[in-house]
Amino acid sequence: MKNPHDYINEIRANLQKLQAQGQVEPAENALLGIADGLAGLQLASLNQIAELTKRVETLEAALAQAGGRPS
Repeated sequence: MKNPHDYINEIRANLQKLQAQGQVEPAENALLGIADGLAGLQLASLNQIAELTKRVETLEAALAQAGGRPS
């Protein structure tokens, strides 16, 4: 799977290329902005999931060390 950060950078680079050409209609620009915003939200969600996964793994390791039963 491609790194999610690469997708965001690719979307933004393509948006800048289109805008630099001066041929982007306002509606197209709005749609590209929406896509960029959604990609940013997806990336934020992925980062939060990664942080939660890390915390769960830390808690499971601490539980195992304390003699508890890891899930």
